[in-house]
Amino acid sequence: MRTSKFFAFNILAAIAAAQPFSISKREVASGDNSTVTLATTSNNDFQTSYGKPFAIFKPKVFIVSMFELERDPWLEALDFAHNITIPGLSPIYSTIYCTTNYTICQATAGEGEINAASSLTALTLNPLFDLSKTYWLLAGISGGEPTQVTTGSATFAKYAIQVGLQYQIDYRDYINTDPNWLTGYIPYGADNPYSYPGNVYGTEVFELNEKLRDRALELASSVELDNGTAKNEEFRQLYKEEAATSPPAVVGCDVLTSDNYFTGNVLNDYFANLTKLMTNGSATYCSTAQEDNASLEVFTRMEKYGLIDYERIVVLRTISNFSRPPPSMANDTVKFFTDTDKGGIGHSLTNLVNAGFPFIHDVISHWDDVYESGEKYKAENYLGDIFGTLGGKPDFGKDSFEVA
Repeated sequence: MRTSKFFAFNILAAIAAAQPFSISKREVASGDNSTVTLATTSNNDFQTSYGKPFAIFKPKVFIVSMFELERDPWLEALDFAHNITIPGLSPIYSTIYCTTNYTICQATAGEGEINAASSLTALTLNPLFDLSKTYWLLAGISGGEPTQVTTGSATFAKYAIQVGLQYQIDYRDYINTDPNWLTGYIPYGADNPYSYPGNVYGTEVFELNEKLRDRALELASSVELDNGTAKNEEFRQLYKEEAATSPPAVVGCDVLTSDNYFTGNVLNDYFANLTKLMTNGSATYCSTAQEDNASLEVFTRMEKYGLIDYERIVVLRTISNFSRPPPSMANDTVKFFTDTDKGGIGHSLTNLVNAGFPFIHDVISHWDDVYESGEKYKAENYLGDIFGTLGGKPDFGKDSFEVA
């Protein structure tokens, strides 16, 4: 959907009028000795504001999927009557879907951190959407830690931890000098795998609204999750952990982000320890995905300018496969990983809607008296990144560090 020239002109005029600096003009000679007129300012501190005075769409809930298999259950479950295309979305997922009255919309970001960040930046900056009161459901499938979850389980995160920001040394290059190392991953600015990073990028950890997370978790707990096939159930019994052998459940636990797909006992042990290290022991790793920290970085930046409300974000990950092999396959991780038939992707996709829709329904049904103001589920915990970008002091990390 495109704005008319009239709308486009007025949008540009409104944005220009919002600039907090004064403009004068001066003449500068160009390379061909002709004269051009350039804008100059009374100081060198340029700052811009971003307004959306002509926003058309003000959804109450926005569902974000990562790829088509995660998208399609929502398209089947909800009555999406409108298709909207805006610049900057994924080339293969260029359509935003909205219900008849535009109260619920859905976008597919594309897989991986780059796609997630690019798509959500384009969406949140688009002048057609006023997202300042929108609730976000980031809903995707993931790998699962069998000590915490089983296939088909629905997990709601308080923390998202980016574990891919590390140095990496091949096993053959450190085993003779450092045989006690569990892995060749080393946090930035450190000289061993077990130290807190010496420098950070700021995207390593994000903390979400625990009160809203708990509400979404409570609502999801009232529905029956799809148990999967007999083969799924049979495969779960190969594990020893009670969580892995039990039917799918709704769990409050935390998600790891890495573009590098990892599997196996060694890496899972390492990343579980890193999760505790990065959050001062607060987070519990249970799901592994590729996009969430990238998405939350976008939301953090947009919150600073009032374009979204960071308190209104829920991260849902359902478990499509185990991230480590059962004991019977402990010495054949490659076969375990490549034998995708033993996962649970079917019921993990079904359970995205099963676990996510109760929250959506609650927001729509109680918009006027509960959700519009945001007061009832206003966060009581710290929100945001390690820099304290949104205010307050992080309850994770350490007192000082270098910014890379």
